[in-house]
Amino acid sequence: MADKTAPGPDTGQLGRFDRDAIGFVSEMGRTYGGIVRVKLGPFVVHLISDPDAVKHVLQDNAHNYTRGKFYRNFDLFFGRGMLTTDGAEWRERRQLSQPFFHRPRLRERASVITDCAEDLVAQWELAADRNETVDITDGLMTLAMGVFGRMFLGVDLRPRSAELQPAVRFAMAAVLRSGSAAQLLPRWVPTGYRRTVRRHQRTLDAVMNDVVERHVRGEVEEETVVTALLGAADWSREDVLAELKTLFLAGHETVGCTLVWTLLAISRQPEVRRTLEAELARVLGGRTPTAQDLDELVYLKQVVQESLRLHPAVWSYPRDVVADDTIGGYHIPAGSSILLSSYMTHHDRELWDNPEAMDPQRFCPARAAEVNRPKYAYYPFGGGARKCIGFEAALLEVQLVVATIVGRLRMDLVPGLPVAMWPKASLRPTPNVLMTATRAGTAP
Repeated sequence: MADKTAPGPDTGQLGRFDRDAIGFVSEMGRTYGGIVRVKLGPFVVHLISDPDAVKHVLQDNAHNYTRGKFYRNFDLFFGRGMLTTDGAEWRERRQLSQPFFHRPRLRERASVITDCAEDLVAQWELAADRNETVDITDGLMTLAMGVFGRMFLGVDLRPRSAELQPAVRFAMAAVLRSGSAAQLLPRWVPTGYRRTVRRHQRTLDAVMNDVVERHVRGEVEEETVVTALLGAADWSREDVLAELKTLFLAGHETVGCTLVWTLLAISRQPEVRRTLEAELARVLGGRTPTAQDLDELVYLKQVVQESLRLHPAVWSYPRDVVADDTIGGYHIPAGSSILLSSYMTHHDRELWDNPEAMDPQRFCPARAAEVNRPKYAYYPFGGGARKCIGFEAALLEVQLVVATIVGRLRMDLVPGLPVAMWPKASLRPTPNVLMTATRAGTAP
């Protein structure tokens, strides 16, 4: 019997996808299941959320799925970096950067994270004393830039946050293909959109060029990712800049988003906050956390894991299909595309009880063992050989930053502030999240 065509709507869906991608993919999953065939403009796309199907694409038959057409706009800001390449070219780039993301090295440098977190807490304590609100999105994105720059580039990027943040926000939207007229016009057409693209490109290039020049002049003494890339055989300055922009944009953006969603979730869940505060008080006693403390901060880890389930910073993984394939009994034709959606999987009612609720106890080892979900029921950092190179760094940073902030401050969302999801290359909250800060011990 020939493979079946996967179920899905009969009409094109690009407009709905552009207007509300999260709402659209969620509805498709509820209506048609874990493998859905849709037309997005001229493209045939299969939305995949079934864990076994995700495993097939990311792990079992990964060689048949490449970055492809949905990554073509990524070259606007990323160039040919680790995110956009495949095969031997990708492996070379991964191997050059991999040593700097090994867990022992990250833990040795964990004080960089807590130093940046302490600086931010000090700013927010002053705001608390003045009864001022704080923009936690800007603050946490700046923190993430500082941590990434110091840990991997040998340069603190926080002083350049004011120019970098608008460029990053624009880039996260621009790299995702849509049906907008601005994107569909040839790049050589001199539109206002193209002028904005070039302006933000110049910002990112200027910052990364400055990082490289500091290394060339010998101003950075430690071994960094930049050192490794500059020492790579046959690499041009353009190659180095592309890789640095890739690592920077992907490396700090996902962490910043996760930090915002996590503090937002804690502020909305009084019982979660009380339980976390009690654990932090018991383990830390008011001092700054260390990487070694994380082994005892079990509930903290569960809070972060649940936050990543509810709002995975990378909510979708596009792929192109190289050769005809069969997934779940459905025909997947060569030349079509796949969109794996971690958001869909993480909110699947067949996999997660009451999936919209914040429940860190889902990740209690004993409870997780009882449920025994499939491996790819949860994949906030992707999977297979191309699992995010920075997942260990991200988990370390998010846990240490959350522990530092929640141990010192009570953060409360400004009443009446609507917060929605902005699903572009990353899953950002929109608008920026405003909170009030209260020093620990004085909170109601």
